[in-house]
Amino acid sequence: MYYAVKIEKDKDMGYVATFPDLPNVNAFGSTKNEALREAKNALDEAMESDLELGLSFIKPKTLPDEDRGLWAVELSPRVEIAYKLYEARRGKKKNQVAKLAGISPQAYQRFETTKSSPSIETLYRLAHALGKQLVIDFV
Repeated sequence: MYYAVKIEKDKDMGYVATFPDLPNVNAFGSTKNEALREAKNALDEAMESDLELGLSFIKPKTLPDEDRGLWAVELSPRVEIAYKLYEARRGKKKNQVAKLAGISPQAYQRFETTKSSPSIETLYRLAHALGKQLVIDFV
């Protein structure tokens, strides 16, 4: 999943990276490439923090478009998976989902906090336990 980031030159701070869809997430770098790397770190850390706080997932709405100065920054898959598990579980207890998926509650907890990533087989079992379908697609 990609988020658009705007990189602008600032006379005092080098390059400033801002996310149109995430106004509280910013990054800085002395070069454009450094600002992009820092933007990736800032995106992952902000989304992981929001997950820990129990906030809803913010899907990207702004499309990257380099001609308009909007660069693509990819959200880490471990953060995306953890957030999607959290969102899919709403209204269900973690212990209940873990039991239906045949895993320990501790293992499930790690999947929702990005401390561990589930295997594909475990993702299929979790999807079934959540009453969902896992779809894997290359686009």
